[in-house]
Amino acid sequence: MKLTKYIAMAALAVALPASAQTIDFETAKGYSSLGVYDTWEQSPFRTGAIASPERYVGVTKNPDASVNEEFGIQINPSAKVLAVQRSRFGSNTFGARIDLADTLHMGKATRYVHVMALKPQGETSNIMVIGLGKRRDWEGQSPETEQFWVTSSISLKEGTWTDLVFPISTNEYVDIHSLVLVPDLASPHLRTSDFIAYFDDIEVNDNPKARVMTSFYPVNFDVDQKPTRSDRSLNSASFTVSGESAQNVSVNKTKVYNNQTETATITARPGSTVSVKMSYTGGWMSGYAYVDWDNDGQFKPVIEDHKPAAGSELVSYTYLEGYNSLGQSQANGNSVSGGYITCPTFTIPEDTPFGIYRMRLKVDWNSDDSGGNADPNNLIVNNGGAILDVLLNVHADEVDISANQLNGDVLADDGTVLSEKRIPFGQTFKIKMEPAPDFTYTGAVITHGYNLDGPEYVHENRQYKSITVPASAFDSETHEYTIPASYIDGEVRIEGLFTPGETPNPDTTTTTYTVTYKKDVEGTFYQNGSEVGTGSGWAASEWVSAAEPVVTIKADHNNGFNTSNFNLGRDFKFTISVEGDYAITGYKISTSNGWGTTVVTEGNQSEVLSGVMELTVADLNTTSTWFTTADANLNAPVIDVYLVDATPTGLTNATINDANDGYIYSLDGRRVKNPSKGIYIVNGKKLIIK
Repeated sequence: MKLTKYIAMAALAVALPASAQTIDFETAKGYSSLGVYDTWEQSPFRTGAIASPERYVGVTKNPDASVNEEFGIQINPSAKVLAVQRSRFGSNTFGARIDLADTLHMGKATRYVHVMALKPQGETSNIMVIGLGKRRDWEGQSPETEQFWVTSSISLKEGTWTDLVFPISTNEYVDIHSLVLVPDLASPHLRTSDFIAYFDDIEVNDNPKARVMTSFYPVNFDVDQKPTRSDRSLNSASFTVSGESAQNVSVNKTKVYNNQTETATITARPGSTVSVKMSYTGGWMSGYAYVDWDNDGQFKPVIEDHKPAAGSELVSYTYLEGYNSLGQSQANGNSVSGGYITCPTFTIPEDTPFGIYRMRLKVDWNSDDSGGNADPNNLIVNNGGAILDVLLNVHADEVDISANQLNGDVLADDGTVLSEKRIPFGQTFKIKMEPAPDFTYTGAVITHGYNLDGPEYVHENRQYKSITVPASAFDSETHEYTIPASYIDGEVRIEGLFTPGETPNPDTTTTTYTVTYKKDVEGTFYQNGSEVGTGSGWAASEWVSAAEPVVTIKADHNNGFNTSNFNLGRDFKFTISVEGDYAITGYKISTSNGWGTTVVTEGNQSEVLSGVMELTVADLNTTSTWFTTADANLNAPVIDVYLVDATPTGLTNATINDANDGYIYSLDGRRVKNPSKGIYIVNGKKLIIK
């Protein structure tokens, strides 16, 4: 496969150096022979126990030259590729051996082996490249000597062609005569069968970037890459929009790339100014901000006269080739001042359509590449850089709210119909359930965001969410419910869940539970004061209670709620969930130090819905001068979770909806857009989807 075949990828294809050394299986270019190799000396492939080992490798027809649905192009259009049968009788370093037609002279600089690879769905273990060769300054060394073993710096996407990159560095006098492609580093001991792996388009060059990006918003390193430096780290970021209160996002410092698009959304209006400030430990680094204005899954910088041009998706930077994004000359790229990198303010264009956009922050050295500096001498990973992705919600001052249901109405609290009604963005809104005669309600589904009739995700960016609010969350007397301000973030559509039965009795009391998790030797759960089981200690990242209601508390990192990670000057994120017919109505977190000081944060019960909630506890130590990162007396927190029994009551058997309108309904009268397996009603008749 030749490079020109990637032209269809347009901006997703990366140009290659002219000095690249290539291997092409369509023309047999670049190699002299093919075989197998195993580093295990007792391997049957080395002892001769397996006859004709050459039959385990060969050039064959490309098994997947199809058009990729996400990108609309052929990832690998080659007619022929290399196939290797991963034998369960070989070791975990068994692979295909490729003897090079031209010796590869290593030199002092790091080189990069690029390999297109394809493994079957479900085969997720890593791939390795081994180099066989000899040192020119060691007389008599065998050319079969293993000079390097390297795994890919980019994750393999199972079931599809992926361009993997292997950074190699050896003694400058090493000559490589053969490359070994190891398809499966997992132990073969439990294997009962073999599988076929495929390789193609091998190239050795000086570029650490993948030649073909088969993902949206790519980075130039493995997405799970851990930091390589302890003296530099991105700690948090704040976004100030048109002078309003800062919107803060914490960062997991155990990873170079933080994708927080599921938990962090910055809100702004067209024409707003945005200031970005990054808390950074270290020095001699610069800050960059990107916005994908056209939502095509990539960030495209356009710089003219040392400033971002109109439409540039690199919108702000502190240093690039001697200038910042205001076009002002900068003496150097050391943009860290007082522990912060502050990017120049940028403006959201007035004509920006309302909707969701991907936004990226990057700490790097003198590079407009959104995936990170790919210069071998200034790699973002080696320099202690970092990347943070969030969503940007560009919104109007008011949003649409509507309701759609049968057998009842969902009204505003003043009794008006929710039909093409507009309400203020980001403010709570109260609704009221009004069932038809002989009907009751089991709750409501609230869908909020943008493009509610389209896909939930566009280029991995969530467009909207659907939340089921149980009847227990409504006021039992007025049947009202206050939609949290965080849900009024775009178009809002409400589907009332009405079913035959009596409206819940206002005098009916709902069983309330309090599940408490607090610090002791192992960490113990209590329910209404009684012990119900132990967790795995405060150093764990997840705890599950041992009795109903079954509550799970999960931290956003691997270190749990220990003293170095809780309420010490950073946002703390965690998720609380409950199994079964229960709803979370609130939470309280408290902790104390040796001085007896207590810090408490409580959830707003009107903003807690259904059986799952994601929480961010912001910088609790600002409420007490006693709490510092050096406070050895700090106690791990006590978490109280307040629950109610949300089991529907007062219901009779559902009856068939006889609406003759061509729509699809569930058995309890709810309209269904995309039915899955089950029984539905269409024009008064049952429809079974298998």
